[in-house]
Amino acid sequence: MRVDYGFFEGDELLQKGFLLVTEKELKETHGVLSIKHKLLQEMAEITIEAFTETERHIKSTLHIPIHESGDWESIELAQFTLAFKCILDA
Repeated sequence: MRVDYGFFEGDELLQKGFLLVTEKELKETHGVLSIKHKLLQEMAEITIEAFTETERHIKSTLHIPIHESGDWESIELAQFTLAFKCILDA
């Protein structure tokens, strides 16, 4: 499953990108985010850490059902917002 995402603080886009979530667990670091992800039987498990050079702001583990998003979805994480769209691979 591909997950396109945008990570916001208020209206400011801090990071955008995409993840290719598979059964193999991967950890990626992009800008202000460290993201660990893997595909389970019926969901994607995604752990997000937002940080600066000196401190970690949040750490959250999300369980997102395997699906194709009809539109952008969002989750509030403290002062941040994670917008995402799931795309099933053909």
